[in-house]
Amino acid sequence: MGYWSYYLLWMVAMWLFQYPPLLLGVVAFFLLRRFIPDPWVWLRTASKIRALRSQIDANPSNTTARRDLARIYLERMRPRTALKLLDEARQRHPDDPELLFLTGLARVRARRYEEALPALVEAIEADPRTGFGEPFKVAGDALWKLNRLEECEDAYERYTDANSSSLEGWYKLARVRRERGEKPEAKRAMDELFRTWRQIPGYSRRKQWRWWLRALPARLGV
Repeated sequence: MGYWSYYLLWMVAMWLFQYPPLLLGVVAFFLLRRFIPDPWVWLRTASKIRALRSQIDANPSNTTARRDLARIYLERMRPRTALKLLDEARQRHPDDPELLFLTGLARVRARRYEEALPALVEAIEADPRTGFGEPFKVAGDALWKLNRLEECEDAYERYTDANSSSLEGWYKLARVRRERGEKPEAKRAMDELFRTWRQIPGYSRRKQWRWWLRALPARLGV
């Protein structure tokens, strides 16, 4: 988020406060955003899906095409379709760390949290560098849903160790620490989030500004 974006954001916010129904609609959209497919993703990936389907039809043993197609279906918020492709790919490469990670991710998005954990652990054991720490974050998300907070905290700590510039990681670490009653540790994680925000370059801010925005009110509770 650049210099002028801050001012634009506040101008839009002030305007929205004059129209409560519209403001409620915007809030509802942001709350439900992760459940609503992005129309741009559908348009951008339509031709890729056709091409990958053709590759799979021409060569049923093409695990790379299945993996890439599964990634697209995850983008489209269709984790069950992605899981079918990943299960087929893993029949040929059961120990592939990327396939294991994607399987765990798809299971989490399908709300099969307990089933997701073994695949994520196997992905990390096969190659600790898989996804630059993403398996730890996804495991943390599953453990949070399962209310296994001690393990959840450990997973997010490992994720922030691997990816210290992730605002999402620091936000979720602060959240689980606050939930466990560890207020000083939660505050340290939240302070690290804002310190990271000040240090990361502009292109990274544009990708992560939603977590910075979510952290503003959350900061008051730690």
